[in-house]
Amino acid sequence: MIRGARYLYAALAYAFVVGILLQVYFIGLALFDNPKNAELHADFGWLLHLGPLPVLVAAALARGGRTQILHGTALAVTFFFVPILAAIRADSPVAAAFHPVAAVLGFVLAVVVARGATRLVGSDDPSVPTTVGGWVLVALVVVVILFLSFSGSPEP
Repeated sequence: MIRGARYLYAALAYAFVVGILLQVYFIGLALFDNPKNAELHADFGWLLHLGPLPVLVAAALARGGRTQILHGTALAVTFFFVPILAAIRADSPVAAAFHPVAAVLGFVLAVVVARGATRLVGSDDPSVPTTVGGWVLVALVVVVILFLSFSGSPEP
């Protein structure tokens, strides 16, 4: 069971890295092919910002330990803000300019998480159950991000 959870964790972590690369490709399509493709970048970005949540849960299920849970938490928090930074460009263009900076930081974090998941899959270390504190952190991050993501003001 733990072995399967570790493979799932690695698969989700690498899928998220691929998702980020697709996101960069989508903005490239908008810049170099057709500006209408910017909508694809924006729509996929709103989906992508929830991508770290299953990765974080998988880290806890895979008994990744404190480091993997903290890396997953940092990834989830970073990617929560990436599309928000782009969305505030009309009101605060200087803050919105951090959108690509946060995305690059998030990409680095995603690679760190994926490499940690790979090490975990290849590890022969006995698995230590995720602590109650680890599960509380995971649950808190997931609930807060989902709540904030889906409780926005309705469109007029």
